[in-house]
Amino acid sequence: MKRLVAILALVSGCGGNKDEPPKQTPKEAPKPAPEEPKKAPVEQPGSGAAGPNTPMVADAPEGNPPPDGKYEKVKVDGITVPMINVMEGGTVVLVDTDGVKPRSWEEQYKKKTAPRKGQFDLHKTDANKNGKFDDDAVDKQGIWVIDAKGNIIKS
Repeated sequence: MKRLVAILALVSGCGGNKDEPPKQTPKEAPKPAPEEPKKAPVEQPGSGAAGPNTPMVADAPEGNPPPDGKYEKVKVDGITVPMINVMEGGTVVLVDTDGVKPRSWEEQYKKKTAPRKGQFDLHKTDANKNGKFDDDAVDKQGIWVIDAKGNIIKS
């Protein structure tokens, strides 16, 4: 910026009347932006094990479950699976991991206590291969979110 002003001053001084002194362009110093005072983070009561002053952890985003039905070649936990079956208004998803026809559902994601729409908090695997999940134990807990295309990711 200083170089540009100096060059402009030299250029403006050339070519005019040599008896006149070169015109000086006023230099304007850029005004610094006013700094906002920093505020201390506000702690909100949480439900963590560290006590009542534990800050709240951000919730997982709300999912957007697709309409009930079967969806092919979607990603579940980063792995492309042959098919999923969205059921019960998006609260249960069955997953076919082997692709053998007729379809068999090897995994189930289910919303039990997840707080938002499109979230699942339980995962079961059909360990005894009987096609039912009510007799299988929960093998994973967490929060998974489904998007409008049927992809399920752990959040």
